[in-house]
Amino acid sequence: MATRPIARRHHYLPQAYLAAFTVSGRKDGQFCVLDVRDGRSFRTSPINVANEKDFNRIDVDGQTPDAIEVALAPFEAQAVDAIRRVIETEAFPTDDDWNWILNLLGLIAVRNPAMRESFNSARAQVLNRVADMLVSDRDIWEHHVASARQAGEEIQETVTFEQVKQFVEARKYEIDFLPEGNLRVEFDAFNKLLPILGQRTWSVLVASDGGPDFICCDHPVTLVSKRGGSGPLGYGLRDTEVFFPLGRRVGFYGVFEAPLKTVVVCQPGHVATMNKRLVESAERHVYSALPHFSLWHRGGVRGVDLHGVA
Repeated sequence: MATRPIARRHHYLPQAYLAAFTVSGRKDGQFCVLDVRDGRSFRTSPINVANEKDFNRIDVDGQTPDAIEVALAPFEAQAVDAIRRVIETEAFPTDDDWNWILNLLGLIAVRNPAMRESFNSARAQVLNRVADMLVSDRDIWEHHVASARQAGEEIQETVTFEQVKQFVEARKYEIDFLPEGNLRVEFDAFNKLLPILGQRTWSVLVASDGGPDFICCDHPVTLVSKRGGSGPLGYGLRDTEVFFPLGRRVGFYGVFEAPLKTVVVCQPGHVATMNKRLVESAERHVYSALPHFSLWHRGGVRGVDLHGVA
């Protein structure tokens, strides 16, 4: 029996989700991509973006390396089906569909390269501080060495306290995090985030007829303060707004206070405002079905043309 090929290119945004921002609405359809780092623009399909080699890889006995990637596929399919029903009806989702969409939103919010780098940076800072504490005093170091040896760890007698202290303080090491650890941290964060998202009041935003489309990006769950400024942000903080585009004409908007109606028709300025948030949230790429889109800029709606994209 032929073995299944192991997937190496793992999408942190489902291709079927991104398909809603293509011209055809299909995974093999195309959209225009703006690279926010260098201003380059090009046309491609969802398969070629929002992916990273071995992003979901695990090395666990009895499991294939892409087991997580395979396990996520049915969930993503259910969530995208729920999104498509909202796109088609332009109505607030049923309870079941709301649950599927919120789960996908939460998973996307915490599982992406930028968030993984942030998690790992924080974990590395903690480990560095622990290392600094261990070499801050000879008695502390010798106590922990004795405990480690008693537990069966092999620590060479020839390595002196002074050598270890210099090694740690000069940061002559790198900290690598195993994929399994990354996934554990991310799914733990997701489990904590989901109930918080469920406490928000959600609305479906629909772009008005003849008005501009919503765009998407590689970090499409946007979180902003209602008051503006650069203060603290968090999904559990009051006076914040979450926006998640579901498709070219429909988005999902959640707040704790002053909720909107369940379905709100957005004027061009509102669509442009949400698009501005998506551009600012993008790690690398912005996706638009058309070679132009609208942004809110300096008090008005401004058009952005993706030069070189036919």
